[in-house]
Amino acid sequence: MCTHREGQHYGLLDDLEYGTALWFRWDGSDVELIVLPDCPVAGPGPDREGCCLFAGHAKQHTWEEAHPMEDVPCTS
Repeated sequence: MCTHREGQHYGLLDDLEYGTALWFRWDGSDVELIVLPDCPVAGPGPDREGCCLFAGHAKQHTWEEAHPMEDVPCTS
């Protein structure tokens, strides 16, 4: 479950050229479009699955498992 608290939140809009994506970022009622580089971290194992977030994101990478009963903040 993703909990929304105070602070900035991000949502992916579209992949752009290789290595970047278009995101919207909001904090309360302020919203802006930003281009951010992709997170360069790849997961362990033979498939080396890449993280689907942006470079410098908070918390875990998308290929890491969240604990089912743990609230994972969506802020950075």
